Amino acid sequence: MNIARSLIILFWLFMTGWLIRYEAFPRWFTASAPGYRSLFKNGPLILDTWMQVEFRNAPVGYSHTWVDSDVESPGAAYTLHNQTVLNLKLMGQIQNVNVMAGATLDAGCALQKFYTVVASSVYTTRIEGSKTGDHTFAVRIRTDSGEQTVTLTIPDDVILYSPVTEMALAGLKPGESLGLRVMDPVTLAVSDIRVEALRREKLQSAGCEQEATVLKMVYQGLETLSWMDSEGRILRQETPFGWTMTLSSANDVFAFKQNAVLADDLFTAMAAPCRGRVQNPRTCRMLKIKINGASLIPQDFASPRQIVESKADRHFVLTLRTQADPSRAGALGSAPEALKPFLASSPAIQVDHPSIIRQAREIVGDETNSWKAAQAIGDWVFNAIEKKASVSLPSALDVLARREGDCNEHAYLFVALARAAGLPAQIHVGLVYSEIAGAPGAFYYHAWPSVYVGEWVELDPTLGQKTVDATHISVAQGEIADQLKIVSLMGQVSVEIMEER
Repeated sequence: MNIARSLIILFWLFMTGWLIRYEAFPRWFTASAPGYRSLFKNGPLILDTWMQVEFRNAPVGYSHTWVDSDVESPGAAYTLHNQTVLNLKLMGQIQNVNVMAGATLDAGCALQKFYTVVASSVYTTRIEGSKTGDHTFAVRIRTDSGEQTVTLTIPDDVILYSPVTEMALAGLKPGESLGLRVMDPVTLAVSDIRVEALRREKLQSAGCEQEATVLKMVYQGLETLSWMDSEGRILRQETPFGWTMTLSSANDVFAFKQNAVLADDLFTAMAAPCRGRVQNPRTCRMLKIKINGASLIPQDFASPRQIVESKADRHFVLTLRTQADPSRAGALGSAPEALKPFLASSPAIQVDHPSIIRQAREIVGDETNSWKAAQAIGDWVFNAIEKKASVSLPSALDVLARREGDCNEHAYLFVALARAAGLPAQIHVGLVYSEIAGAPGAFYYHAWPSVYVGEWVELDPTLGQKTVDATHISVAQGEIADQLKIVSLMGQVSVEIMEER
Protein backbone atom coordinates (compact mmCIF):
# COMPACT_ATOMS: atom_id res chain seq x y z
CA MET A 1 0.00 0.00 0.00
CA ASN A 2 0.88 3.67 -0.34
CA ILE A 3 1.68 4.69 -3.89
CA ALA A 4 1.72 8.29 -2.63
CA ARG A 5 5.35 8.16 -1.59
CA SER A 6 6.58 7.33 -5.10
CA LEU A 7 4.36 9.91 -6.77
CA ILE A 8 5.43 12.60 -4.31
CA ILE A 9 9.09 11.79 -4.96
CA LEU A 10 8.47 11.99 -8.70
CA PHE A 11 6.59 15.25 -8.35
CA TRP A 12 9.32 16.67 -6.14
CA LEU A 13 11.97 15.60 -8.65
CA PHE A 14 9.93 17.30 -11.35
CA MET A 15 9.78 20.44 -9.22
CA THR A 16 13.45 20.54 -8.28
CA GLY A 17 14.45 19.65 -11.81
CA TRP A 18 12.60 22.75 -12.83
CA LEU A 19 14.99 24.80 -10.73
CA ILE A 20 17.77 23.87 -13.14
CA ARG A 21 15.88 25.30 -16.08
CA TYR A 22 14.32 28.01 -14.05
CA GLU A 23 17.24 29.58 -12.30
CA ALA A 24 19.75 28.88 -15.05
CA PHE A 25 17.66 30.20 -17.91
CA PRO A 26 15.76 33.30 -16.78
CA ARG A 27 14.91 34.36 -20.34
CA TRP A 28 13.89 30.98 -21.75
CA PHE A 29 10.19 31.57 -21.55
CA THR A 30 10.05 35.07 -23.02
CA ALA A 31 8.78 35.49 -26.56
CA SER A 32 12.30 36.44 -27.70
CA ALA A 33 13.87 33.14 -26.61
CA PRO A 34 13.32 30.50 -29.34
CA GLY A 35 15.60 27.94 -27.71
CA TYR A 36 18.77 27.24 -25.80
CA ARG A 37 21.00 29.27 -28.12
CA SER A 38 19.58 32.58 -26.92
CA LEU A 39 20.07 31.80 -23.25
CA PHE A 40 23.78 32.45 -22.86
CA LYS A 41 24.09 35.48 -25.11
CA ASN A 42 25.29 37.51 -22.11
CA GLY A 43 28.21 35.16 -21.43
CA PRO A 44 28.92 32.19 -19.14
CA LEU A 45 26.48 31.53 -16.33
CA ILE A 46 27.45 31.18 -12.68
CA LEU A 47 24.87 29.52 -10.43
CA ASP A 48 24.94 27.83 -7.03
CA THR A 49 21.64 27.71 -5.13
CA TRP A 50 20.61 25.85 -1.95
CA MET A 51 17.05 25.32 -0.68
CA GLN A 52 15.82 23.80 2.57
CA VAL A 53 13.08 21.16 2.13
CA GLU A 54 10.41 20.81 4.82
CA PHE A 55 7.40 18.59 5.26
CA ARG A 56 4.75 20.16 7.47
CA ASN A 57 7.33 22.56 8.96
CA ALA A 58 9.86 19.80 9.83
CA PRO A 59 13.21 19.90 7.92
CA VAL A 60 13.54 16.68 5.92
CA GLY A 61 16.17 17.51 3.31
CA TYR A 62 17.65 19.98 0.87
CA SER A 63 17.97 20.81 -2.82
CA HIS A 64 21.20 22.05 -4.41
CA THR A 65 21.36 23.45 -7.96
CA TRP A 66 24.59 24.46 -9.72
CA VAL A 67 26.12 24.95 -13.17
CA ASP A 68 29.54 23.89 -14.45
CA SER A 69 30.83 25.97 -17.40
CA ASP A 70 33.59 25.12 -19.85
CA VAL A 71 33.28 27.48 -22.81
CA GLU A 72 36.38 25.94 -24.39
CA SER A 73 34.64 22.57 -24.79
CA PRO A 74 32.47 22.40 -27.91
CA GLY A 75 30.69 19.25 -26.74
CA ALA A 76 29.96 20.13 -23.13
CA ALA A 77 30.08 23.87 -22.59
CA TYR A 78 27.50 23.91 -19.80
CA THR A 79 26.42 21.16 -17.42
CA LEU A 80 23.50 21.88 -15.11
CA HIS A 81 22.97 19.80 -11.98
CA ASN A 82 20.43 19.39 -9.22
CA GLN A 83 20.75 17.15 -6.15
CA THR A 84 17.83 16.63 -3.79
CA VAL A 85 18.34 14.68 -0.56
CA LEU A 86 15.29 13.65 1.49
CA ASN A 87 14.89 11.76 4.77
CA LEU A 88 11.31 10.57 5.06
CA LYS A 89 9.30 8.67 7.66
CA LEU A 90 7.19 5.91 6.09
CA MET A 91 5.13 3.66 8.35
CA GLY A 92 7.49 4.44 11.22
CA GLN A 93 10.63 3.65 9.21
CA ILE A 94 13.12 6.25 7.93
CA GLN A 95 13.73 6.18 4.18
CA ASN A 96 16.69 8.05 2.69
CA VAL A 97 16.29 9.24 -0.89
CA ASN A 98 18.98 10.83 -3.05
CA VAL A 99 17.94 12.28 -6.42
CA MET A 100 20.38 13.67 -8.99
CA ALA A 101 19.34 15.30 -12.26
CA GLY A 102 21.22 17.26 -14.89
CA ALA A 103 21.63 18.34 -18.49
CA THR A 104 24.63 19.07 -20.73
CA LEU A 105 24.61 21.71 -23.50
CA ASP A 106 27.21 22.16 -26.23
CA ALA A 107 28.93 25.43 -27.15
CA GLY A 108 25.92 26.32 -29.28
CA CYS A 109 23.67 25.75 -26.25
CA ALA A 110 21.96 22.72 -27.79
CA LEU A 111 20.98 19.89 -25.46
CA GLN A 112 23.40 16.97 -25.79
CA LYS A 113 22.84 14.80 -22.70
CA PHE A 114 20.64 14.49 -19.63
CA TYR A 115 20.62 12.20 -16.62
CA THR A 116 18.54 11.29 -13.59
CA VAL A 117 19.44 9.02 -10.67
CA VAL A 118 16.90 8.05 -8.02
CA ALA A 119 18.54 6.10 -5.18
CA SER A 120 17.05 4.76 -1.98
CA SER A 121 18.04 2.11 0.53
CA VAL A 122 16.24 -0.53 -1.55
CA TYR A 123 16.24 0.39 -5.24
CA THR A 124 18.33 2.59 -7.57
CA THR A 125 17.34 3.75 -11.05
CA ARG A 126 19.65 5.57 -13.48
CA ILE A 127 18.35 7.26 -16.63
CA GLU A 128 20.84 8.67 -19.15
CA GLY A 129 19.94 10.31 -22.46
CA SER A 130 22.40 11.11 -25.29
CA LYS A 131 21.61 12.95 -28.50
CA THR A 132 21.80 10.76 -31.63
CA GLY A 133 20.05 12.98 -34.21
CA ASP A 134 18.43 16.38 -34.70
CA HIS A 135 15.75 15.75 -32.06
CA THR A 136 16.48 12.11 -31.23
CA PHE A 137 18.00 10.78 -28.01
CA ALA A 138 19.02 7.28 -27.00
CA VAL A 139 17.85 6.85 -23.42
CA ARG A 140 19.48 4.15 -21.28
CA ILE A 141 17.55 3.02 -18.20
CA ARG A 142 19.64 1.07 -15.69
CA THR A 143 18.55 -0.65 -12.50
CA ASP A 144 20.15 -3.27 -10.27
CA SER A 145 18.68 -6.00 -12.49
CA GLY A 146 19.95 -4.78 -15.86
CA GLU A 147 19.46 -2.07 -18.45
CA GLN A 148 17.35 -1.14 -21.46
CA THR A 149 17.66 1.47 -24.19
CA VAL A 150 14.75 3.35 -25.74
CA THR A 151 14.62 6.08 -28.39
CA LEU A 152 13.08 9.42 -27.44
CA THR A 153 12.17 12.47 -29.51
CA ILE A 154 12.56 15.83 -27.75
CA PRO A 155 11.08 18.70 -29.81
CA ASP A 156 12.67 22.15 -29.62
CA ASP A 157 9.65 23.64 -27.85
CA VAL A 158 9.76 21.14 -24.97
CA ILE A 159 11.67 21.97 -21.79
CA LEU A 160 13.56 19.02 -20.44
CA TYR A 161 13.00 19.79 -16.77
CA SER A 162 9.97 21.52 -15.45
CA PRO A 163 7.34 22.91 -13.31
CA VAL A 164 7.27 26.09 -11.43
CA THR A 165 8.26 28.75 -13.95
CA GLU A 166 9.45 31.52 -11.73
CA MET A 167 12.76 33.02 -12.61
CA ALA A 168 11.85 32.98 -16.25
CA LEU A 169 8.73 34.88 -15.31
CA ALA A 170 10.40 37.89 -13.73
CA GLY A 171 8.57 40.07 -16.24
CA LEU A 172 5.10 38.65 -15.54
CA LYS A 173 2.73 41.12 -13.94
CA PRO A 174 -0.22 40.09 -11.73
CA GLY A 175 -2.99 38.79 -13.96
CA GLU A 176 -0.64 37.59 -16.72
CA SER A 177 -0.06 33.89 -17.41
CA LEU A 178 2.02 31.59 -19.59
CA GLY A 179 1.58 28.06 -20.93
CA LEU A 180 4.50 25.65 -21.42
CA ARG A 181 5.24 22.16 -22.70
CA VAL A 182 7.55 20.23 -20.40
CA MET A 183 9.11 16.79 -20.26
CA ASP A 184 9.72 14.88 -17.06
CA PRO A 185 13.06 13.02 -17.39
CA VAL A 186 11.83 10.22 -15.11
CA THR A 187 8.56 9.32 -16.84
CA LEU A 188 9.82 10.62 -20.22
CA ALA A 189 6.34 12.04 -20.75
CA VAL A 190 5.43 15.46 -22.15
CA SER A 191 2.82 17.52 -20.28
CA ASP A 192 1.40 21.03 -20.33
CA ILE A 193 1.71 23.40 -17.39
CA ARG A 194 0.23 26.83 -16.78
CA VAL A 195 1.88 29.58 -14.72
CA GLU A 196 0.04 32.72 -13.56
CA ALA A 197 1.33 35.75 -11.68
CA LEU A 198 -1.19 36.33 -8.87
CA ARG A 199 0.00 39.32 -6.85
CA ARG A 200 2.88 41.16 -5.23
CA GLU A 201 3.43 40.80 -1.50
CA LYS A 202 6.04 41.03 1.27
CA LEU A 203 7.82 37.84 2.38
CA GLN A 204 10.25 37.19 5.22
CA SER A 205 13.33 35.55 3.69
CA ALA A 206 16.93 35.25 4.91
CA GLY A 207 16.13 37.35 7.96
CA CYS A 208 14.65 40.31 6.12
CA GLU A 209 11.44 41.34 4.43
CA GLN A 210 11.50 41.19 0.64
CA GLU A 211 9.07 42.19 -2.07
CA ALA A 212 7.99 39.13 -4.05
CA THR A 213 5.74 38.10 -6.91
CA VAL A 214 3.44 35.20 -6.07
CA LEU A 215 3.17 32.69 -8.91
CA LYS A 216 0.75 29.79 -9.32
CA MET A 217 1.77 26.77 -11.37
CA VAL A 218 -0.83 24.17 -12.38
CA TYR A 219 0.55 20.75 -13.31
CA GLN A 220 -1.58 17.60 -13.57
CA GLY A 221 -4.34 19.54 -11.80
CA LEU A 222 -2.14 20.34 -8.79
CA GLU A 223 -1.54 23.96 -7.86
CA THR A 224 1.86 24.99 -6.48
CA LEU A 225 2.69 28.48 -5.22
CA SER A 226 6.08 30.18 -5.52
CA TRP A 227 7.48 33.51 -4.32
CA MET A 228 10.07 35.19 -6.58
CA ASP A 229 12.08 38.33 -5.88
CA SER A 230 12.93 41.10 -8.34
CA GLU A 231 16.16 39.34 -9.32
CA GLY A 232 14.30 36.22 -10.36
CA ARG A 233 15.36 34.14 -7.35
CA ILE A 234 12.92 31.63 -5.94
CA LEU A 235 12.46 32.50 -2.26
CA ARG A 236 9.85 29.88 -1.37
CA GLN A 237 7.68 27.14 -2.90
CA GLU A 238 4.61 25.47 -1.39
CA THR A 239 2.48 22.48 -2.36
CA PRO A 240 -1.04 21.76 -1.04
CA PHE A 241 0.13 18.63 0.78
CA GLY A 242 2.60 20.28 3.12
CA TRP A 243 5.92 20.33 1.20
CA THR A 244 7.89 23.59 1.10
CA MET A 245 11.26 24.71 -0.23
CA THR A 246 12.93 27.84 1.15
CA LEU A 247 15.95 29.67 -0.26
CA SER A 248 18.90 29.14 2.06
CA SER A 249 22.68 28.91 2.20
CA ALA A 250 24.79 25.76 2.30
CA ASN A 251 25.79 26.50 5.89
CA ASP A 252 22.20 27.02 6.98
CA VAL A 253 21.02 23.88 5.17
CA PHE A 254 23.52 21.67 6.96
CA ALA A 255 22.99 23.46 10.27
CA PHE A 256 19.41 22.17 10.33
CA LYS A 257 18.98 18.75 11.84
CA GLN A 258 17.03 16.97 9.11
CA ASN A 259 15.58 14.49 11.55
CA ALA A 260 12.72 12.65 9.89
CA VAL A 261 11.84 11.03 13.22
CA LEU A 262 10.35 14.37 14.26
CA ALA A 263 8.38 14.77 11.02
CA ASP A 264 4.87 13.48 10.33
CA ASP A 265 4.67 10.01 8.84
CA LEU A 266 4.25 10.48 5.09
CA PHE A 267 2.10 7.37 4.79
CA THR A 268 -0.62 8.54 7.16
CA ALA A 269 -0.22 12.27 6.48
CA MET A 270 -1.06 11.88 2.80
CA ALA A 271 -4.17 9.72 3.32
CA ALA A 272 -7.58 11.13 2.46
CA PRO A 273 -9.41 11.69 5.77
CA CYS A 274 -12.66 9.83 6.24
CA ARG A 275 -15.83 10.87 8.06
CA GLY A 276 -17.41 7.70 9.36
CA ARG A 277 -15.98 4.20 9.50
CA VAL A 278 -16.12 1.17 7.23
CA GLN A 279 -16.96 -1.69 9.56
CA ASN A 280 -15.66 -4.54 7.42
CA PRO A 281 -13.41 -3.06 4.72
CA ARG A 282 -11.93 -6.27 3.31
CA THR A 283 -15.33 -7.96 2.93
CA CYS A 284 -17.31 -4.84 2.00
CA ARG A 285 -19.50 -5.55 -1.05
CA MET A 286 -21.17 -2.15 -1.52
CA LEU A 287 -20.09 1.29 -0.36
CA LYS A 288 -21.82 4.60 -0.97
CA ILE A 289 -19.60 7.61 -0.32
CA LYS A 290 -19.39 11.33 -0.87
CA ILE A 291 -16.03 12.54 -2.19
CA ASN A 292 -15.17 16.15 -1.45
CA GLY A 293 -12.35 17.98 -3.23
CA ALA A 294 -11.39 21.16 -5.02
CA SER A 295 -10.37 19.77 -8.42
CA LEU A 296 -12.35 16.57 -8.85
CA ILE A 297 -13.41 15.23 -12.24
CA PRO A 298 -16.22 12.72 -11.59
CA GLN A 299 -15.77 11.10 -15.01
CA ASP A 300 -12.33 9.90 -13.88
CA PHE A 301 -14.03 7.80 -11.20
CA ALA A 302 -16.76 6.24 -13.38
CA SER A 303 -16.46 2.56 -14.32
CA PRO A 304 -18.67 -0.55 -14.34
CA ARG A 305 -17.75 -1.03 -10.66
CA GLN A 306 -17.99 2.66 -9.73
CA ILE A 307 -21.22 4.56 -10.40
CA VAL A 308 -21.39 8.36 -10.07
CA GLU A 309 -24.81 8.93 -8.50
CA SER A 310 -24.81 12.72 -8.35
CA LYS A 311 -22.37 15.60 -8.60
CA ALA A 312 -22.07 19.21 -7.45
CA ASP A 313 -19.42 21.89 -7.70
CA ARG A 314 -17.00 20.54 -5.10
CA HIS A 315 -18.23 17.02 -4.41
CA PHE A 316 -19.99 13.99 -5.86
CA VAL A 317 -21.64 10.81 -4.62
CA LEU A 318 -20.16 7.49 -5.71
CA THR A 319 -21.47 3.96 -5.29
CA LEU A 320 -18.75 1.31 -5.31
CA ARG A 321 -19.24 -2.42 -5.58
CA THR A 322 -16.90 -5.32 -4.99
CA GLN A 323 -15.40 -6.86 -8.10
CA ALA A 324 -17.44 -9.90 -9.03
CA ASP A 325 -15.84 -13.11 -10.26
CA PRO A 326 -15.85 -13.23 -14.07
CA SER A 327 -19.03 -14.62 -15.58
CA ARG A 328 -16.92 -16.34 -18.19
CA ALA A 329 -13.23 -17.09 -18.53
CA GLY A 330 -11.59 -17.65 -21.87
CA ALA A 331 -8.65 -19.84 -22.70
CA LEU A 332 -5.20 -18.56 -21.88
CA GLY A 333 -3.78 -16.64 -24.84
CA SER A 334 -7.16 -16.02 -26.51
CA ALA A 335 -7.35 -12.26 -25.86
CA PRO A 336 -8.74 -10.07 -28.67
CA GLU A 337 -6.28 -8.35 -31.01
CA ALA A 338 -7.39 -4.93 -29.68
CA LEU A 339 -5.88 -5.75 -26.28
CA LYS A 340 -2.34 -6.24 -27.60
CA PRO A 341 -1.12 -3.01 -25.91
CA PHE A 342 -1.93 -4.66 -22.56
CA LEU A 343 0.43 -7.52 -23.40
CA ALA A 344 3.34 -5.29 -24.35
CA SER A 345 6.68 -4.85 -22.61
CA SER A 346 7.87 -1.47 -21.30
CA PRO A 347 11.02 -0.21 -19.55
CA ALA A 348 9.40 -0.89 -16.15
CA ILE A 349 7.31 -3.94 -17.11
CA GLN A 350 9.86 -6.23 -18.75
CA VAL A 351 7.52 -8.82 -20.24
CA ASP A 352 10.13 -10.19 -22.67
CA HIS A 353 12.89 -10.72 -20.11
CA PRO A 354 13.86 -14.41 -19.68
CA SER A 355 13.52 -14.20 -15.87
CA ILE A 356 9.96 -12.86 -16.11
CA ILE A 357 8.99 -15.42 -18.74
CA ARG A 358 10.53 -18.28 -16.76
CA GLN A 359 8.75 -17.25 -13.53
CA ALA A 360 5.40 -16.85 -15.31
CA ARG A 361 5.67 -20.33 -16.83
CA GLU A 362 6.63 -21.81 -13.48
CA ILE A 363 3.56 -20.25 -11.80
CA VAL A 364 1.00 -21.03 -14.51
CA GLY A 365 2.30 -24.46 -15.50
CA ASP A 366 -0.15 -26.36 -17.70
CA GLU A 367 -3.16 -24.24 -16.73
CA THR A 368 -5.25 -23.18 -19.74
CA ASN A 369 -8.08 -21.34 -17.98
CA SER A 370 -7.25 -17.61 -17.99
CA TRP A 371 -8.96 -16.79 -14.67
CA LYS A 372 -7.32 -19.68 -12.82
CA ALA A 373 -3.96 -18.59 -14.27
CA ALA A 374 -4.54 -15.02 -13.10
CA GLN A 375 -5.43 -16.21 -9.59
CA ALA A 376 -2.29 -18.34 -9.47
CA ILE A 377 -0.14 -15.33 -10.36
CA GLY A 378 -1.91 -13.15 -7.79
CA ASP A 379 -1.42 -15.74 -5.06
CA TRP A 380 2.25 -16.17 -5.92
CA VAL A 381 2.96 -12.41 -5.85
CA PHE A 382 1.15 -12.04 -2.51
CA ASN A 383 3.15 -14.84 -0.91
CA ALA A 384 6.54 -14.23 -2.55
CA ILE A 385 6.93 -10.45 -2.07
CA GLU A 386 7.73 -9.12 1.39
CA LYS A 387 5.44 -6.25 2.37
CA LYS A 388 7.86 -3.37 2.88
CA ALA A 389 7.53 0.40 2.42
CA SER A 390 9.94 1.60 -0.24
CA VAL A 391 10.76 4.68 -2.28
CA SER A 392 11.53 3.74 -5.85
CA LEU A 393 10.73 3.99 -9.52
CA PRO A 394 8.96 0.64 -9.94
CA SER A 395 10.58 -2.09 -12.03
CA ALA A 396 9.02 -5.55 -12.27
CA LEU A 397 12.41 -7.16 -12.87
CA ASP A 398 13.92 -5.52 -9.78
CA VAL A 399 10.97 -6.65 -7.66
CA LEU A 400 11.34 -10.21 -8.93
CA ALA A 401 15.01 -10.13 -7.92
CA ARG A 402 14.64 -8.34 -4.55
CA ARG A 403 11.26 -9.84 -3.53
CA GLU A 404 10.20 -6.80 -1.48
CA GLY A 405 8.16 -3.64 -1.85
CA ASP A 406 4.72 -2.18 -1.36
CA CYS A 407 1.64 -1.89 -3.55
CA ASN A 408 3.30 -0.46 -6.66
CA GLU A 409 5.96 -3.16 -6.64
CA HIS A 410 3.29 -5.86 -6.27
CA ALA A 411 1.20 -4.37 -9.08
CA TYR A 412 4.10 -3.98 -11.52
CA LEU A 413 5.32 -7.51 -10.97
CA PHE A 414 1.83 -8.98 -11.31
CA VAL A 415 1.26 -7.15 -14.60
CA ALA A 416 4.62 -8.28 -16.00
CA LEU A 417 4.00 -11.93 -15.07
CA ALA A 418 0.41 -11.86 -16.33
CA ARG A 419 1.41 -10.38 -19.68
CA ALA A 420 4.26 -12.87 -20.02
CA ALA A 421 1.70 -15.64 -19.49
CA GLY A 422 -0.53 -14.22 -22.26
CA LEU A 423 -2.99 -12.34 -20.01
CA PRO A 424 -3.68 -8.67 -20.84
CA ALA A 425 -3.17 -6.67 -17.63
CA GLN A 426 -2.92 -3.07 -16.43
CA ILE A 427 -2.26 -1.10 -13.24
CA HIS A 428 -4.93 0.86 -11.35
CA VAL A 429 -4.13 3.68 -8.93
CA GLY A 430 -6.50 5.32 -6.51
CA LEU A 431 -7.59 4.97 -2.89
CA VAL A 432 -8.43 2.11 -0.55
CA TYR A 433 -9.86 2.24 2.97
CA SER A 434 -7.67 0.90 5.74
CA GLU A 435 -7.14 1.26 9.47
CA ILE A 436 -3.53 1.62 10.61
CA ALA A 437 -2.56 1.18 14.25
CA GLY A 438 -2.49 4.54 16.00
CA ALA A 439 -4.39 6.34 13.23
CA PRO A 440 -8.10 6.70 12.41
CA GLY A 441 -9.53 4.88 9.41
CA ALA A 442 -8.76 6.68 6.15
CA PHE A 443 -8.48 6.19 2.41
CA TYR A 444 -4.84 5.57 1.50
CA TYR A 445 -3.30 5.99 -1.93
CA HIS A 446 -2.86 2.55 -3.42
CA ALA A 447 -2.09 0.57 -6.58
CA TRP A 448 -3.50 -2.75 -7.77
CA PRO A 449 -3.86 -4.56 -11.13
CA SER A 450 -6.67 -5.73 -13.34
CA VAL A 451 -6.50 -8.60 -15.82
CA TYR A 452 -8.54 -9.52 -18.89
CA VAL A 453 -9.92 -13.07 -18.76
CA GLY A 454 -12.84 -12.59 -21.15
CA GLU A 455 -13.73 -9.44 -19.20
CA TRP A 456 -11.67 -7.09 -17.05
CA VAL A 457 -11.33 -8.16 -13.41
CA GLU A 458 -9.60 -6.15 -10.66
CA LEU A 459 -7.65 -8.00 -7.96
CA ASP A 460 -5.20 -7.01 -5.23
CA PRO A 461 -2.04 -9.10 -4.73
CA THR A 462 -0.80 -6.70 -2.03
CA LEU A 463 -3.79 -7.48 0.19
CA GLY A 464 -4.14 -11.06 -1.04
CA GLN A 465 -7.57 -10.43 -2.61
CA LYS A 466 -8.67 -12.52 -5.57
CA THR A 467 -11.11 -9.70 -6.39
CA VAL A 468 -11.01 -6.20 -4.89
CA ASP A 469 -13.44 -5.14 -2.18
CA ALA A 470 -15.78 -2.17 -2.55
CA THR A 471 -13.45 0.26 -0.75
CA HIS A 472 -11.07 0.31 -3.74
CA ILE A 473 -11.59 3.60 -5.61
CA SER A 474 -9.87 3.50 -9.00
CA VAL A 475 -8.88 6.93 -10.35
CA ALA A 476 -6.37 6.21 -13.13
CA GLN A 477 -4.84 3.33 -15.05
CA GLY A 478 -1.32 2.95 -16.38
CA GLU A 479 2.31 3.35 -15.37
CA ILE A 480 3.99 6.23 -13.53
CA ALA A 481 3.30 8.87 -16.21
CA ASP A 482 -0.44 8.11 -16.01
CA GLN A 483 -0.40 7.69 -12.24
CA LEU A 484 0.68 11.30 -11.72
CA LYS A 485 -2.95 12.22 -12.37
CA ILE A 486 -3.77 11.45 -8.74
CA VAL A 487 -1.20 13.96 -7.47
CA SER A 488 -3.92 16.60 -7.81
CA LEU A 489 -6.01 14.73 -5.21
CA MET A 490 -3.34 14.71 -2.51
CA GLY A 491 -4.16 17.05 0.32
CA GLN A 492 -7.39 18.03 -1.45
CA VAL A 493 -9.76 15.09 -1.01
CA SER A 494 -11.86 13.84 1.88
CA VAL A 495 -14.42 11.03 1.99
CA GLU A 496 -17.72 10.69 3.82
CA ILE A 497 -19.24 7.23 4.38
CA MET A 498 -22.96 7.22 3.53
CA GLU A 499 -23.87 3.53 3.35
CA GLU A 500 -22.11 0.18 3.65
CA ARG A 501 -23.18 -3.37 2.91
